[in-house]
Amino acid sequence: LVLTIAGHAQATSPKTLPVLQAKVTHPVLQDFMGGCSLRCAFFWETLGGRPAKPVPELCDDDAMTGWMAPQDWRNSTITFRLPKSLPPECRDTPFYGLSVANGMIGTLKDFHTHARVKRMTLSVNGKPVALLRLADTWKWQDFHFETIPLNQGDIIALSIGEIYPGKDPEPPVITEIVLQGGH
Repeated sequence: LVLTIAGHAQATSPKTLPVLQAKVTHPVLQDFMGGCSLRCAFFWETLGGRPAKPVPELCDDDAMTGWMAPQDWRNSTITFRLPKSLPPECRDTPFYGLSVANGMIGTLKDFHTHARVKRMTLSVNGKPVALLRLADTWKWQDFHFETIPLNQGDIIALSIGEIYPGKDPEPPVITEIVLQGGH
């Protein structure tokens, strides 16, 4: 498999993907949801699970909502589909990171009751880009990587590979995913 990131071809396989550790930042608080992100350039459709269904709660700027993976969460995928038609000024829009509010953030009890994502694989247009290792925390987790130019119809996917178990046998929950880029 040959992976191209920012114009550089690299031979890679799922076992040799770069492993990105989360940079844990500040608490996920409703008053600070939203802000600058790839949405400054354009909106997208967010799908999750099997079969894929719309999951607007992953990008709704609401700390009290979240997406619950299917009970059989292994290799469950969250997909961000860019519009098939974009203005010319949106060609090669930079995508260079993402921020994740992992788990059900509502209360600490909710956070510990539900499973959280421990590891995900990031792919762009079906090509694996990086393995993301998330911390078991209710704080924001940031990942940064070499800029990937996005264009109309591109697909960003996050596939769940491993979880932190919750107290109940609930599948993992993700409160919010913010795609970073645009400028």
